[in-house]
Amino acid sequence: QRCPSKGAPCENKKGKPVFGHTVEDPMVFRDHRGNFHMLMNAMPFLCVPKVRQGGHSWSSDGINWSEPRVGAFEANIELTNGKTLACERRERPQMLLDPQRPGVPLALVSAVTGCPKGAFPGYKGGDDSFTVVQLMTQ
Repeated sequence: QRCPSKGAPCENKKGKPVFGHTVEDPMVFRDHRGNFHMLMNAMPFLCVPKVRQGGHSWSSDGINWSEPRVGAFEANIELTNGKTLACERRERPQMLLDPQRPGVPLALVSAVTGCPKGAFPGYKGGDDSFTVVQLMTQ
């Protein structure tokens, strides 16, 4: 893959964009079967509501990727008390893998912003952000 300049789309060795959807903050991991997975913020700024924003692509070789599927994660956060915190955006998704089971997702770590003011002690709302760790259901 190469990125010819800061504003230009990255291209694979065949000279084509990796995929046609605008994304940011990509994170790649390999699952227990050897397949590659890419999580990203799928840039839902034109979508209303913006809840379903997590993109997911996959690849068997790490070079040729599927088009991103939107909905891998949402801006709404399910809390351990059963309540849901309605937020506007999640940023910088990172998958934490289980050290006991290599390649098996354990938790999604991301920044969250645009949540209701006072959702947590010290949280100011608006563009103020915090990091959330969300365990994956096994």
